Amino acid sequence: MLRVTAENFRNQAVDAITSVKKIYQLDELPLDARVSRDFIVEQLLTDRTINFGDPREIDKIISGENQSNNQPSDFDRELDALQAEYDTAVEIFNNLETIDYGSARIVAQTAKPARCLTVKMLLLAKQIQEKPPKPNNPQRVIIGLKLQQLRKKYNNPNTSSQIGSEEIKRQVAEQIDEWVKVNATEQQILNESTSRLLIAADTGRKLSKLIDDYPTLSFEAIATRVTNIVGVAANFTGRDYSSIISKMNSIEQSINEDKTLKEFLRQVSLRRINSQPLDTKLCQG
Repeated sequence: MLRVTAENFRNQAVDAITSVKKIYQLDELPLDARVSRDFIVEQLLTDRTINFGDPREIDKIISGENQSNNQPSDFDRELDALQAEYDTAVEIFNNLETIDYGSARIVAQTAKPARCLTVKMLLLAKQIQEKPPKPNNPQRVIIGLKLQQLRKKYNNPNTSSQIGSEEIKRQVAEQIDEWVKVNATEQQILNESTSRLLIAADTGRKLSKLIDDYPTLSFEAIATRVTNIVGVAANFTGRDYSSIISKMNSIEQSINEDKTLKEFLRQVSLRRINSQPLDTKLCQG
């Protein structure tokens, strides 16, 4: 049962990491040919940073190729390393059933990966809420281009008289509504990603506690705890922003009440603040 719970913990983490990768990437959004051409013309005429002596740079603009998505970023590599840590942790958990539970030291080492990875999931969730990424900015670019075109028409007496200023205002209002929809959709994506991180963090916290208490628990007690862990995770969704904040605060409070988890939180947070690479040994058993 511990092995299955650990694997569930890993699967939740992989799901969360995948969703985090997605929200930190700008999706390639196909532009309408006319809008795309107007955007390229505008960029070539106004962007003072363009080096016209570099054909690769010009080709990138004209072809619309986004080279940034072709190579993994440092953040992508960090997330890949984090996922590898979960895979390693599951291998450690797989050996739980053969451990001599008379050794408190071995039990503590076994719970160590769960504690460390729990803290990392919480910190990722907090990062998204404190400095939210903007995965839907390509849609905003399109809306911005359309608004720019409408503004030119509105300020051009010849065009505005043909179309009518009220019609232009109506179209602007439509784009405002589209922008609001983009905001709402993006917030939902962020909420869902954050909820996945919190589910993994909560499962990890409970799993580490279960490992510590394992020697003193009956089979029935273990079964009850495992059922509770899985049940709570299944019922928690990212639809309600207030519930996400409440859940995050609750998990953070629980971590700070655990001396060992609190120390992991301090170490990982300190390294993030100082932009230091995480010590891989920190999460090893």
